[in-house]
Amino acid sequence: MKKFECKEYGRVIVLHLGKGELVLETITEELKKSGVKNAILTSGIGSLRQLEAHAIAKTSDQPCDYFISEKKPIELGCMQGIVLNGVPHIHMVCSAPGGETFVGHLEPGCQVQYLVELSFVEVTDMALTRYTDAFGIGYIDKL
Repeated sequence: MKKFECKEYGRVIVLHLGKGELVLETITEELKKSGVKNAILTSGIGSLRQLEAHAIAKTSDQPCDYFISEKKPIELGCMQGIVLNGVPHIHMVCSAPGGETFVGHLEPGCQVQYLVELSFVEVTDMALTRYTDAFGIGYIDKL
């Protein structure tokens, strides 16, 4: 286990993504334009027309994922995550008509139907990134 503490917060950044925008790509681009290296995603809600995500498929030592790709009306119930060294790591919970539920890690290609609203809190005194361990798992550590 590793523990990291921060004491200084910067800006609160609210993004409103409109119809047809790509979620992960827009988040990454806008945070880069704003000069945000580290942040906490405090809220994410909205609707999607294209869901792209992955989740774990096995409990083996090496990571094994399955991918979710759905092109239909999707309600985005919540998103949470962190941004380290400019790279977002975001998970979400979504549902489709009929009660189908999807949970997973946001992937490129996820597309907004009507809107997606997100809020980030910038962390200014933290210099962290993700490294890959011997099993191919990303872990957080100091830059």
